[in-house]
Amino acid sequence: MTLGIVIVGETGAGKSSLINMLVDKEMALVSSDVTNCTKAFAEYTFNVNSTEVRAYDTMGFSSARVGSLSHLVPFERACNLIQSLKTRVDLVFLCTSKDRLSITTRQMYHLFNDFFFDGTVPIALVVTHREKERSMEDWWDRNLKDIKKFRLNFAGHACITTQPARGSSDDPRYSQSKASVIRLLGMATPHNELVLEDPIYPLFDRLADSTEILIEKCGLTLRDALFLTGKANPLVRIPNVVLFGETGVGKSSVINLIAGYEKAPVSSRVRGCTLDSKEYRLIGDATCLRIFDTMGLNCAAVEESQFLQAIKKAHKLIEALNRAGGVDLLLFCIRGGRINEAQLSNYKLFQEYLCEKKVPVAIIVTHLENEDVMDAWWQENKEDVGNLKIDCIAHACITAIGRNTRAYRDKLNESRQAILGLLKMHVHEPGTPFVVETDKWLSAFLKRMGSFIRGGTLPKRRAIREMLVQECKFPRERANAILEDIYR
Repeated sequence: MTLGIVIVGETGAGKSSLINMLVDKEMALVSSDVTNCTKAFAEYTFNVNSTEVRAYDTMGFSSARVGSLSHLVPFERACNLIQSLKTRVDLVFLCTSKDRLSITTRQMYHLFNDFFFDGTVPIALVVTHREKERSMEDWWDRNLKDIKKFRLNFAGHACITTQPARGSSDDPRYSQSKASVIRLLGMATPHNELVLEDPIYPLFDRLADSTEILIEKCGLTLRDALFLTGKANPLVRIPNVVLFGETGVGKSSVINLIAGYEKAPVSSRVRGCTLDSKEYRLIGDATCLRIFDTMGLNCAAVEESQFLQAIKKAHKLIEALNRAGGVDLLLFCIRGGRINEAQLSNYKLFQEYLCEKKVPVAIIVTHLENEDVMDAWWQENKEDVGNLKIDCIAHACITAIGRNTRAYRDKLNESRQAILGLLKMHVHEPGTPFVVETDKWLSAFLKRMGSFIRGGTLPKRRAIREMLVQECKFPRERANAILEDIYR
């Protein structure tokens, strides 16, 4: 495994010296003249103990409030770096040499945590030039109150010196510093569980609030923020996948299969309301994904009361998808066997009614662990799938059951590779997602979903208005406008 590390910091913070300390030689250019420091970013590959590290040494930042044109250059170069990355980033080293926590350090934290990586990459603080401290850790003790005050959630820290004492071949402080930084490398776990389990910033807010992040947290002017937002949004947008199907088809197990560890709780007793959804952020084979695990229909038709209960769930899902930037792919999860009416209704509900036939669909067929060849299901049923007018761009026939036998382990690994291959082919580079303004999306969806109500008649306006106002917290005027669209 190669660890990808981005090293950022203020001008003169000792980023290049940090790399040289890790490799025990002069690999990165170090200069006391800030005009000769790293111009954009430089890539270095080296080994630390038995781990290969690919480090990106970036241009130094100065305060965003300098007021000159040059202050925006490091932000542009950071955008260029993120765009050029071919492998994922496992860890960010944020370097500072200041005696106190600086505004620039705070701004860089928010730029990389909130704007670029959306809270998914651990950020470790590396405080350099501590050779004159009585104890190098004193810096952390002095600044901890401000770190908490400004809500900087560092995954770890190291207070160090990157320069061995003059004339000393075995400086204990230098050795201690190197050991502290190497320990930080251990936080870059294969799944980034540290941050992904509890994202620091709401996952679906980043694109909607990116300009505010740059203004309020990174200190840029509105003009500069709008410029960078336009430049960076296509680079940092993460593919959004809606995973849907009946209760018990194994949607949570599919999420765990993609993640490679148990991320979503699995229970045969879970019951929910149609359109109940839970959002997950995970990395599958170096591809960042946002997956909405969504409850579909459990039968071909719904009662009026079920329709009314689904209104709040539909609003929550559509609002989240809208703020996340739209839908890139639908994963239709079905159990191996014959395709039933409920599955057909689910396909129509999500592909036609929610996404207006504008989002590609891939089918995941589960519970095939007892098949000698799992893909045989597709060969036997693909003609029926076509006859039922289920249009899909790809499929994966899988099991997500991890029984402790070699045969099951082999099938589990085969299943994971099938899904990862599907995702890599169809969402590795997010294209143009399907997205509609929330209220128009909600009214159109509810109007179409009304066809699933037994008898084919929508509930009375008063009942729907009550759900929109009381459960969705809509102002009455907004609820009335949606009702007009539904009943038009």
